[in-house]
Amino acid sequence: VVSTQSTVSSGINAEYGHSFLKRDGNDLLYTAHITLVEALCGNCEIVVPSITQEKVPIAVGDKTIKPGAKRKIKGYGMPISKQPGQYGDMLVTIEVDFPTHLSPAQKQEVRRIFG
Repeated sequence: VVSTQSTVSSGINAEYGHSFLKRDGNDLLYTAHITLVEALCGNCEIVVPSITQEKVPIAVGDKTIKPGAKRKIKGYGMPISKQPGQYGDMLVTIEVDFPTHLSPAQKQEVRRIFG
């Protein structure tokens, strides 16, 4: 899944009032945020909003998730002109929110686990 920022239009904001979705042709782009614990442990669910107000879940297995990981949800993009019933895709980029501060004890524990 490739996000080409140069072709992204902010028209989706005017059309549907969603500032969290960006348009790329018939596809919609969304950035989801998860915690560092969720990224390392997996087994979490990411809920993606759609233009129809539907909440679309993405199940994350028990594998780790790298910052910038991509997922595609087929058929949850914009309606395709002159193709009734056809829709683009929702392209989801997963970003990991790192803690802004760790106590000395937390740092020691991280070093113990990963060192």
